[in-house]
Amino acid sequence: MKENNLLSELKKGFNQIIDYHITKGELHARAERDVRRFVNYLLDQTDSTVIRLIEVIQKHNYETITPDADTNAWPDLEFWRGMDGFGSTPALNFDGSQIWMDDEPILKSFYEIYTRPNNIEQIKENNELKSIKIDFEKYPISHLGYYEYRLNEAHLFHAWIGYLWQEIDGYKCGIQVKTVENNSVKTYSLNDFVNGDFSIFVEGHYETKPKRIENYFPRKLSFIELYQRAAFSFTFNPFSNQFRYFQKGDKYIEVGTYGFSTGIRQGIIGQLNASPLENLVDHKTTHEVQKYINDITTNWIFKGWEEILRPLDMPSKMHDEAFEFEISSYTFYNEDPKNINPEEKIIAFEERIGSKLPRPYYHYLRYINWRESNNSSRHYPINNLYTVQVIQFYNIRDLYKNFLYFKDTTHLWIGMTADDNAIGICIDKDNPNYDKLVIANQGNINVCDYSFEKFMKYAQFGPVQPEIFAAQENDVAFLKKRIDEGWDYNTKYGYQNAVTQAAASNSHETLEILLDAGARLDHDKHRDMPWQYDEKTMDILDKYN
Repeated sequence: MKENNLLSELKKGFNQIIDYHITKGELHARAERDVRRFVNYLLDQTDSTVIRLIEVIQKHNYETITPDADTNAWPDLEFWRGMDGFGSTPALNFDGSQIWMDDEPILKSFYEIYTRPNNIEQIKENNELKSIKIDFEKYPISHLGYYEYRLNEAHLFHAWIGYLWQEIDGYKCGIQVKTVENNSVKTYSLNDFVNGDFSIFVEGHYETKPKRIENYFPRKLSFIELYQRAAFSFTFNPFSNQFRYFQKGDKYIEVGTYGFSTGIRQGIIGQLNASPLENLVDHKTTHEVQKYINDITTNWIFKGWEEILRPLDMPSKMHDEAFEFEISSYTFYNEDPKNINPEEKIIAFEERIGSKLPRPYYHYLRYINWRESNNSSRHYPINNLYTVQVIQFYNIRDLYKNFLYFKDTTHLWIGMTADDNAIGICIDKDNPNYDKLVIANQGNINVCDYSFEKFMKYAQFGPVQPEIFAAQENDVAFLKKRIDEGWDYNTKYGYQNAVTQAAASNSHETLEILLDAGARLDHDKHRDMPWQYDEKTMDILDKYN
């Protein structure tokens, strides 16, 4: 059967995005597999979703809508989707009051169409996943958790449904339309293809029927443009370097952002590094930054520019000292500017301790170190294998107290880990370990491999523990080495320990090593779980139980 043009264009767009993230080093082989499975889930339902969208807007449009009898509110059209399954169901929203339609969903949930494989197929699938090897030169084990979500499935979903909406001329329904993520406030406008916070189509309407909404853009947006609009407006870390890049003819223009500042670079294609950022603007809040960028990039589209994926030979930083910090706290970024420390305060601190701080840490103190509690207890890499869980970073006042108490001119103790170890940074410029992280454990100071910049860049919620990974991957040499070094093979990381993961992965050699050392599963039901354990794994477990 010949593939239709719509599917061909969608596949081309998805592949461009996936290949781009792989080239940037943001998508390892197993994450790529998961993304492609999600893309196939969307592609498989593209034709049926197009049909359902047409049916929905033929039934619910500017001509057919009526106001709510009690409130006189006029409805918007919404597509409510699951947070993980992405199944999307149509509803009418009368300014906060939803009426669900007795219709088929426009997109079936990922879990609704999932067919559980039989026992043999499940084990085969697990083995196939294990056979996909990760390039650890590009993706160290201590970074793997950071890379799992660099390409967000929700952004792909919004680009996909936005493209379909354009394909059916969905604007002709004439009313406000958006997607809504269940159990959250996240919305995405299908009128102007941005996060609802930045859409101009958000106002509720009472009494008088609203004006018909016409096509917002002068042309259809490309799949890449839809993806970039969704990705920027939903995910924004002010302390990473972000850019939006456009071309027209032989010219390019881009806007960059870092912290609460934006700048514009423009020039001739082929002379990408020739022009500096100009028109620098300082903004009061991150919301203001995002609104500015959404407004200016939308305006560029109206002026004939087309957004594309940014060339990789462009400058990676907005300015030389725009260090990447992957941060998190319960405080909204909108409140950050009032907490930023002026440079004079950091310089005064340096003078008091008699040391020049490494520049990444200098800027961390300026921007972020008022966040004393790391509310999400993030994990930070200290070398290519291991992370530490930091529960507190000290503010300048506490840093100085520690400095006076310990009288240590070599190290500045910057925080505390979850296992009650102090974590610091070498601040002695004459020391070969200057800028390296250090950990104090029972009086011993251990120097880590990573600098502060690398430590902060790859922060993550769910790290991969190397012993767990080795058990899953059947890495006999590494596990044997760790056991010989005195590593406790019963250590639990979250809900996992090495022996359970070796068994679940049917990694026979590492399973035997762990069992021989004394590790045991916390159950003896393996014979009742043929979908999980192959026959050889069950034989090994029988021998040790």
